[in-house]
Amino acid sequence: MHSEGIPLLDNKTVAQIFEAYATKGNNNIREPVGHYTYSFHKKDCNRVTDELIRKIVREHMELMGIKNTEFIMTRHYDTDHDHAHMMCSMVDRNGHVISTAYEKERNARICKYLTKKYGLYISEGKVNVNRNKLRGKEKVKYQFYDKVMCCKKQCADWQQFDKALRAEGLKLHFHYNNVNGRLMGVVFTDGKYTFSGRQLDNKLKLSALTEKFGDLKQITHYNVHDWYEDYRQQLHYINDWKACKVIDSAYPEFDKVFPNGKQPSGGYTSPDGLLSHMPMDYQTDFQAEHENSKDSKTSFVGLELLCDLLLMPYAKPLSIGGGGGGNNRGWRDLDDDDKEKYRFRFHFSHSNKHTLKRKK
Repeated sequence: MHSEGIPLLDNKTVAQIFEAYATKGNNNIREPVGHYTYSFHKKDCNRVTDELIRKIVREHMELMGIKNTEFIMTRHYDTDHDHAHMMCSMVDRNGHVISTAYEKERNARICKYLTKKYGLYISEGKVNVNRNKLRGKEKVKYQFYDKVMCCKKQCADWQQFDKALRAEGLKLHFHYNNVNGRLMGVVFTDGKYTFSGRQLDNKLKLSALTEKFGDLKQITHYNVHDWYEDYRQQLHYINDWKACKVIDSAYPEFDKVFPNGKQPSGGYTSPDGLLSHMPMDYQTDFQAEHENSKDSKTSFVGLELLCDLLLMPYAKPLSIGGGGGGNNRGWRDLDDDDKEKYRFRFHFSHSNKHTLKRKK
């Protein structure tokens, strides 16, 4: 279709010419030939001419910093949509290596810009991608995408989502900051491959999943609020007014401890710190549910372990102590049976209003 510095000969000769160009400057470059594919939606078939393709490819090269180098451009007609290929020497005519720093990010941004500039059709997400033509990790990535999107669509909360993913052979892990408890993202893994939600699709990054399933920190806050106030109510119910005064002093109203719905700002711990204080069998169960980053500042943790981590900031200011039936602090505590009845249980139901209730 078009070339500069590359004669339109057979494939073997073209490959040899590219190899010769790679020796300029004695750079010993690992990938001396760049390859870019330009795919146009079939809805644009009446608009895509050789002239338009040449114009778009040349502008793409310019924006990518691919200048003063030899290249060849071809157009293919073997699919139901037009597409072209461009191969170029990554060693320019002066023997300098063309930079590929942040190539994927720059390429994605430039392609989006050119698509909008020339008024080309933009496909909705990844639905229309031909899976049969994908290979290697890209094929696995789309398999993950299809499974995760299906699970997201059929689930109403985080617990259902986690369970549905496991049924598909995938695990949901959260990128957790071990210092401040901040949730930094989500990843999906099958044990061999791992993709972040952002890598799969913007609809699968943490913010998008939070919009559908709820903010886990806020859900935790609501859960603890309802459990704590319910527990206090039961203590008031079984004690006289004198004892209730002591109870109110030891366990003030939740909104006094966390006024105006403010969540705790500290008290978070690392998964290792949490597990170290738990029975050995509990630690063993959760070993596969978390993995520390190389610097140990962050971890990747499963949903159940994450919930335990998010509860930690509430443990000290809202601790409940004493044995069943009574204690030495001036009030009657719940009996063992009642303690089990009002034991904290995490509820994942999500609502924009504060309607989460303790599960009995």
